[in-house]
Amino acid sequence: MAIDELLAVREAAWRAWFGGDEVTLRSLLPSDFLAISSSGSEVADLETTVSSSREFKEGGGALLSLTFPHTRVQRFGDTVVLYGSYDAVITSGGATKDLRGQLTEVFVKREGRWVHPGWHLDARGN
Repeated sequence: MAIDELLAVREAAWRAWFGGDEVTLRSLLPSDFLAISSSGSEVADLETTVSSSREFKEGGGALLSLTFPHTRVQRFGDTVVLYGSYDAVITSGGATKDLRGQLTEVFVKREGRWVHPGWHLDARGN
């Protein structure tokens, strides 16, 4: 497995969400996508996730920095689960905010390419 390819897909998905890039999100997140964000208790589907990305961007939100300090990988055939942490700095509502937490992300190879059908983010120290 080319872990670099998979990590590039993860990075692209995060940057697309914060950038309000609906085209990229829809190319990386399949129609059966599900997620739990660090700020909510509901399980979000693809349309809710794309909508929240759009609202973040339209509200003036922007990503200033993004890192993944720790990542562990488990592979199960064409499915990979990443466990780790994230650190991001954003602007939102005129304020700069640090976002830190833990993540579990799922990737599946479909038709020769990695897609990102789900994530679960937990906030830590926000």
